[in-house]
Amino acid sequence: MPVQIRLPRFLGPLMDQLVAASGPRPGETIPLPSLNLTRRTLLYFKAEACVGCDQIDLFIGRLAATAGVDLRVIDARRGTLPDHAYGEQLVLDRGAELRRQYRVRVFPTLVLTSVAGKIEGALVGGPKDEAQISARLGLT
Repeated sequence: MPVQIRLPRFLGPLMDQLVAASGPRPGETIPLPSLNLTRRTLLYFKAEACVGCDQIDLFIGRLAATAGVDLRVIDARRGTLPDHAYGEQLVLDRGAELRRQYRVRVFPTLVLTSVAGKIEGALVGGPKDEAQISARLGLT
């Protein structure tokens, strides 16, 4: 049974700001030799049993295709789910190497990066709506 905790209204936005500030930041450059990027790429960090990730899974491929960017799904999977779910776009991060490089502590996290590894936009947690994600990352 889920437990519901009521917090004062000001804590939600404050927590969002703190979490976002501790994650990937636009303007940073993180070299990505292992991802073989050839153009702008949307990195989608996700995990098992992540409700927000399940919502984003429904449209993330379409969002990347519409925006004309490549997609890499960085999966923090620890279970035995099949590896073929995203085809060649899937990168399993069982050792948490990529999550450490990008300081990802919250799922889902979306990072828009250039071929050189410069972060153009990042969204930690946040909206689960395709239009809002596209606007916040500057994909529209």
